[in-house]
Amino acid sequence: MIASVRGLVVSRRPDGVVVECAGVGYRLAVSAHTLQQVPAVGDEVFLHSHLIMRDDGMHLFGFSSEDERSLFLLLLGVQGVGPKVALAVLSGGTTGELLNAIAAGDAKRFQ
Repeated sequence: MIASVRGLVVSRRPDGVVVECAGVGYRLAVSAHTLQQVPAVGDEVFLHSHLIMRDDGMHLFGFSSEDERSLFLLLLGVQGVGPKVALAVLSGGTTGELLNAIAAGDAKRFQ
């Protein structure tokens, strides 16, 4: 598994970033929150990551913190929640805000 990626930011797009590590460019899908933390193209970045292997390919997801990755993995454990939905949820606020909303039973925040 690829647990983290450190390297130069090659591109930043709304759906993800490309980070070059030792001559290899890794495309990572990221939440809006993580994208805000990614520096400008040409700067160095460190992202925690999670690799999902499926029949249609390998999909790498990047996170600005270990807590965000942990919440992503918890969300994947919910029936009907896939990686895209989990990233959309993570884009709705900081990890702390989302955990507080879950603890408070704030279902409207996730609709």
